[in-house]
Amino acid sequence: MSTENGLDTERVSRNLKAFQTWVPHLAAQLASHVPQSSLVRNADGDWDVEFRGEFLYGPGGRSRSEKAAEALALAPESRVNMAPLSSYNVDLITNRFLSRILRRGTDAGLAFLRYPSGPQGFHVVSFGLGLGYHIPVLMEQVDPISVCIVEPNLDFLVHSLAVMDWVGILEMAAKGRHHVTIEVSEQPSEIARRVRAHLRYSCPIMVDWTRFQQAYPSAILTAAITEFYRDAQLIGIGLGFFHDEMEMVRASYMNLRNADYRIFRQSPYPMPTPVFIVGSGPSLDDDIEVIKAYKDRAVIISCGTAARVLMANGIQPDFQMLLENGAAPYRALKAVADEFGYADTVLIASNTVDPRVKEMFRTPVFYFRNSLSSYTMFSPGDQHTLDESGPTVTNTGVAAALAMGFRELYLFGVDLGTRTQGRHHSKHSLYRHDDDQKDGVDGAMNFDTVFDQVEVANFGGVAHTEAIMLWTRDALGRAIGRYRPAAEVFNCSDGLLIENTRPMSSSSIRLKSTPETKARDLARAWERSLLPAAEGHFDERWQRENWPETIKALLDKVQVVLDGSGRDLNKLMLDLCNTLITENEGPPTVAQYFVRGTLLMSAMCLAYYVRRVQPPERTDEFWTIVEEEFMDILRVLAIQADWFFENIEVFESDEELFEKVTEWCYD
Repeated sequence: MSTENGLDTERVSRNLKAFQTWVPHLAAQLASHVPQSSLVRNADGDWDVEFRGEFLYGPGGRSRSEKAAEALALAPESRVNMAPLSSYNVDLITNRFLSRILRRGTDAGLAFLRYPSGPQGFHVVSFGLGLGYHIPVLMEQVDPISVCIVEPNLDFLVHSLAVMDWVGILEMAAKGRHHVTIEVSEQPSEIARRVRAHLRYSCPIMVDWTRFQQAYPSAILTAAITEFYRDAQLIGIGLGFFHDEMEMVRASYMNLRNADYRIFRQSPYPMPTPVFIVGSGPSLDDDIEVIKAYKDRAVIISCGTAARVLMANGIQPDFQMLLENGAAPYRALKAVADEFGYADTVLIASNTVDPRVKEMFRTPVFYFRNSLSSYTMFSPGDQHTLDESGPTVTNTGVAAALAMGFRELYLFGVDLGTRTQGRHHSKHSLYRHDDDQKDGVDGAMNFDTVFDQVEVANFGGVAHTEAIMLWTRDALGRAIGRYRPAAEVFNCSDGLLIENTRPMSSSSIRLKSTPETKARDLARAWERSLLPAAEGHFDERWQRENWPETIKALLDKVQVVLDGSGRDLNKLMLDLCNTLITENEGPPTVAQYFVRGTLLMSAMCLAYYVRRVQPPERTDEFWTIVEEEFMDILRVLAIQADWFFENIEVFESDEELFEKVTEWCYD
């Protein structure tokens, strides 16, 4: 072996200059880092990395790395294989599109393979870099739009400057048609999170058939791949649906048109009083006496259906949280109101909840739920939203407590699943269990979600959970992480382990607060965060645009994208995402939020099946079908947008609205 013999200093200089231009934060690390390992030549004349007598590749390493990448070109184990979308997880319009393209395709004698027939894809992910010998192979195989490389060892990235052509990769992003992310991280969970974030940002609807490769043996990288693959299904969710956007605009319109409410505002001032965030998971029953003992010394935040559990045990919450829109949450809260009454409990709810909810509370407070058309339409500013307020109401409770300034939080009943299948909520909740059908209980509900996954539990062992609960867990961890180390969050729930929280048995709680300090901080929260609604705000926001016309103008742009794709799938998906998601000209618009979910879910269906046509030589026939049906979606969305805004005051509930669109005559 020879150490750094024949080092190409000009290549190093070119590569480092490219990093300085396109990835300046990483260039500074590369320029200042002193490797602990050495770049050496092996007997084959190829570069290798040596550390204390151990080699990264060993004899023939470059050839093995390249051949391994070549061999896995079409291997399902080197790809993200998403399940096909079905009527279970798409909206009415996307379901109609999906049904029609499959029916027309099969009627034409086409079949669809389990896996795509070619190696091309949208995303390439390299878990680890090493010296990057496998990267050119992956680039040629996949011809990607999106490239993500995460390396745990900064030494390897420094050494790669003398081996790889970084200029070509980094200049891809400079041309504006590609997304390139290069990260350094030693934590498996952080690596998985960053890869998911890259795919979400680049194009969340093209996760299927993502090509990934582990660059070299590493327990860190193996764990990162396992976590990434497990949660890949989360990358493309949460984009919204057209009819849901309709309902949330309708509800916001009805909630906000009279200034008979207060508006939430974030506060930068910390408050020491502890807060109990209460969900209705099954472990809440074990902790209810502890909550009762401290109810006068801790702020009690009830999340959704936890209200009945608390009140049935003599605990009046200080705040009642509500995130979900629609009649079902309204009926649940109405049943509790009829049984117990909310008294002085303050409602903190999304502006999108059923308009009948606020009538049950003396003090309704609305925050503006972001990333929705109704947020862009009505919000007075970013300080009036809650970061990471979903996907469940537990997220709302944690986000609101932190945004008001509370920095000591305790989670109860935030199980996000269950230790014991069949016991999914507190026995005092409105949810039925096999051994308790809630006979005679107004508002009683079934729980049909299946906990089909197993994850690490808060107090050791495992808990049963499912995809939305995992999304909830990740969002909670991110929200809390933004306030650390100032905020301490103790998880007393016997469910999933949540990042940035500390497991704590409720029997270990020892509060130093008093009823007087609680009253003082509640008064401060009222003054700083729960503000009167401004007269005239609604009219100013509602009347500033012709909303259906802005939606139809965007649909025209989508038609141009479809016409100009040349049946290049990657180009079509990139241009659709740029048109419907990317904030090239400022924050996302009302029109983008209104239609993007339905259009992108339909595009996801299109991409899934276009790549799997059997026989492949008849793919153009299927393209004709999907183009015709996608154009019909644009027609339907334009018609329904006009109809909705003309009839926005007609419907009392989401159920009435959805009944109408379900019965819609599309032809």
